[in-house]
Amino acid sequence: MKLPSLLLLTGLALTFGCSTSRPPGALPELPRHARIPKLSGELKLDGRLDESVWRRAAVLKPFFPNRGEGRDTEATEVRLWYDDTALHLGWVCTDRDIQATLTKHDSMFWNEEVVEFFVAPDQLEQYFELQWNPLGGTFDAIIHNQLGPDGVSQKFTGDWSYTAKGMQSAVRVDGTVGNSADVDRSWTVEVTLPFSDLGLAAPKPGTVWRGNFYRFSRGANHPEEQLAWSPTRLPGFHQPSRFGYLEFGR
Repeated sequence: MKLPSLLLLTGLALTFGCSTSRPPGALPELPRHARIPKLSGELKLDGRLDESVWRRAAVLKPFFPNRGEGRDTEATEVRLWYDDTALHLGWVCTDRDIQATLTKHDSMFWNEEVVEFFVAPDQLEQYFELQWNPLGGTFDAIIHNQLGPDGVSQKFTGDWSYTAKGMQSAVRVDGTVGNSADVDRSWTVEVTLPFSDLGLAAPKPGTVWRGNFYRFSRGANHPEEQLAWSPTRLPGFHQPSRFGYLEFGR
């Protein structure tokens, strides 16, 4: 997938701009863009993100409420880099009350606290959904999404039989999970996602995928927040036309 030209982006801006006179259903504002550096370095998968390579990674922040209104109450950031075999993700989630109980693979983690990565290497109508929670639980599926003429999702289904067999992840919690009596600080997730799990070779520099990063933040003393790096400004996360642009660098 190639990054749209400036002319196309300008046209999209006119079509999807923030004007209060835009027609119902038109997508407001452009999706966000990130350039992922190609790096190398030693990596120990322990959830700490303390290796030097992480300091050179792309940093995606801030996150916003997915409907595009207001700001988050707890910070979220994603760090990204890639090498010849895999995409590497590091999540850093500030969290004063870390809540999770589910650990079984492919549980409905979105009912608790979780972070999610949706990525469409090719067409927007089919993409991968990957999730990680504070207890080390993981979810993976292939999503088939039927889009209307305006790009808005009409219906989607998930193939849960898919498994990212080579994906590895580690979680580190600074606090106690499930105890609202104390004050927690954060949780981090470190992920190595082989390109082979997506059925692809390593992308060449200049390749652009579509993708988005989400977080469900919950706690006993604050309301649920549905957060996104590139807010869909529409109900739900499954709006691939609003995914950001992920460009692979050199």
